[in-house]
Amino acid sequence: MGTPKRSAWHRFERHTGEIRLHLWAPTWEGLLAEAGRALAELLTDEPGAASSEPLRVEARAFDREALLVEWIDTLIFHSERRKEVFTGFEFERAGDREVVAHVRGARPGHLRTPVKAATFHRLRVEERDGGFEATVVLDV
Repeated sequence: MGTPKRSAWHRFERHTGEIRLHLWAPTWEGLLAEAGRALAELLTDEPGAASSEPLRVEARAFDREALLVEWIDTLIFHSERRKEVFTGFEFERAGDREVVAHVRGARPGHLRTPVKAATFHRLRVEERDGGFEATVVLDV
């Protein structure tokens, strides 16, 4: 009998001016999607109705850790620009240096926690426990 698959998860540690986000998912794509869902949870507790049109999002960086920061920053940018939070993710490509995805968002009734950016402070991404685990600090 094989090991049961675990679902992705995230949790937050709040500090003055920042939030440390801990993520785990069974796949790299799953970790990126979980980072997006965690960001949406921080931004609002009422995501509202889903948008009809997916948005194509691209992020590139020199390694997996930097790519996670760039991915989150790209979602923050598009959230501010479109006034949406993103909770649906379909990936075309998700490698160590590039991610291309179609994201679906919803227009929230109100924003709860403004997030300025993901940072490189205490950034960590590694494969462990049969999946991918990451820690990233968000500037709020």
